[in-house]
Amino acid sequence: MKTKFLSIFLGLLWTIPLLGQVQNDVKKVLATKDFVALKKYTDNLSKNEKQISLHWAFLRDLTTDFQEGVFIFDKSVPDKHNPETSSMYTYRVNLVTTKTNIVYYELSEKKYKSVGNDWQPYYETIDSFKNDSVFGELKSSFKSIYQLDLNENDLFITDFVYGSQCGIAGTSPEGRAQMDEWVKSNNKTEIIKWLKSANAEKQVYAVEGLQQLKTADSKLTEDEIRMINIVCDKNGTIYVCSGCIHSNRDIRSVTRHIPLTI
Repeated sequence: MKTKFLSIFLGLLWTIPLLGQVQNDVKKVLATKDFVALKKYTDNLSKNEKQISLHWAFLRDLTTDFQEGVFIFDKSVPDKHNPETSSMYTYRVNLVTTKTNIVYYELSEKKYKSVGNDWQPYYETIDSFKNDSVFGELKSSFKSIYQLDLNENDLFITDFVYGSQCGIAGTSPEGRAQMDEWVKSNNKTEIIKWLKSANAEKQVYAVEGLQQLKTADSKLTEDEIRMINIVCDKNGTIYVCSGCIHSNRDIRSVTRHIPLTI
């Protein structure tokens, strides 16, 4: 028993430097606040480190001058005494950035907590930064476009999916079911709230919903048409589902298939 405990303890000591190096490297790049350098680093990380896999959940426009992004990287650490087995460590970075400068970031590590009989994942913050004055510029820019305050709770959402007939059973995802309900009840007010959301998946649902809702008695205003055009012209990707396939798709390629009659 003592020998087993000692092996586990030594294995943990061996993995700490490997994990610490990756964390420190990411923290150093983030600390420069240089988005161009960070993007170059993330593009090369998986190539330079065989035991690291990295992917962008998304990187997309919030306004003309600001983007939000989320990237996730996994570090596989083999057991020193049994190389055939390894432990996986997952990290996540949330970003708000201009084309050149990082305005906000949060680096966190995936952990698990016991809830009832289950173990549920959560992310524990390792490091963070926020340039309050420039973030204020984002808020002002967002409000000038959408005539509504930026809801920060709509940022960095990675599990809200746009699509229909998803999964083996072909069920509607949460967003589709909600939009169908609003269209059926002619609830333009709630649909417009999604058009003005900071979450791009909600915005694309709203574009589609407004097209379905559009009748002779429910014309779109000039401001609503303007916002629809802005959403349809966004750079970046949204999370989509079709049947059993889930993927990230370019926003413009998705909205291109919505029959716009504005």
